[in-house]
Amino acid sequence: MSRRVIPGLESPDPILERDVRARLDLVEAALEKAVHADSDMLAETSRYLLAAGGKRFRPMLVLLAGYFGDPADPRLIPGSVSIELVHQATLYHDDVIDEADARHGVPSANVRWDNTVAILTGDYLFARASEISTDLGTDICALLARTIATLCDGQIREVEAAGRVEQTEVAYMEIIRRKTGALIATSCRIGGMLSDAPHEHLDVLEGFGEALGLAFQLSDDIMDLTASPETLGKEPGQDLTEGVYTLPILHALGGPEGDELRGLLAAGPPEAEAFERALAIVADPRNLAHARAAVVAEVDRARALAERLPEGPALSALVQLAEFLAARCQARGSGGSSSEPSGSPPERGSGGSSSERAGASGSPPDRGKETGS
Repeated sequence: MSRRVIPGLESPDPILERDVRARLDLVEAALEKAVHADSDMLAETSRYLLAAGGKRFRPMLVLLAGYFGDPADPRLIPGSVSIELVHQATLYHDDVIDEADARHGVPSANVRWDNTVAILTGDYLFARASEISTDLGTDICALLARTIATLCDGQIREVEAAGRVEQTEVAYMEIIRRKTGALIATSCRIGGMLSDAPHEHLDVLEGFGEALGLAFQLSDDIMDLTASPETLGKEPGQDLTEGVYTLPILHALGGPEGDELRGLLAAGPPEAEAFERALAIVADPRNLAHARAAVVAEVDRARALAERLPEGPALSALVQLAEFLAARCQARGSGGSSSEPSGSPPERGSGGSSSERAGASGSPPDRGKETGS
């Protein structure tokens, strides 16, 4: 099994970089053991996407959050494994729901085998994640169970909203809070819990993770419209063709060309000339500016929460990660200033993101259109 390096996310501290990479190697070895199964076929299908690659973004967050307690606590390794297995399970299910044909540069499991095998493999990985978490304490097990329930809730909401032009921006933010933000938030909280970080840091870490997750998904939504096919590993505008109406699409529907866009989408996902025109409307700088403002708002929320944590290399790495998400979609430059003027972001829901399938070197950490992603 292997993982890909996330471009631009090298730690500013070489010692931290070395230590986290070493612990991620331990996570990788533990993942391989965790997906062992008595059935030869299940053993093959369970390790299929893990072997295809992935950046292990969420285990990295578990390990970084562990630096606010004891980063050498051995429980952080199985905790990271549990989180990654949940994420992997959602990938299998997501590809069935989206009728995807590729993931990490290889045929998706539903294509390589069939939908039944993909669904059952995802179920098996959920079960293995739950089994591993039971050895870490009832509080960890309960948190993971609640997170899985939240992911499923988010997926149902997205299915319900698919192709609905009347969906609100607030409703979309709530979907991605549940589908993407929840698991990233839990990754940060579990890292703090398993390292015995001070209790007052746990809510801060969780809030930071949620803001990071929302910025991640919103950034990914922008990249789907603006990045080159070479960067994405696919043609831009896949959200439009899948009937997933992201923040820039919803903002465009409420804009001066909203009636035209609504007409283009009325018969379902647009094709040919209708698709090109819809993409041009959605990618208008005004709509992108609004989405970029939402990214900046979440990154700023993450930074504000980070200020409540002890200073050190781990904190610097987390802040750098948040700023990377803003920079990659041109919401903000590396210096921390907004790249262009933009309007107010949408309000968040109660809590307040495909390119992952391509596996391209310029892609972000695994996209969180989860349960699943």
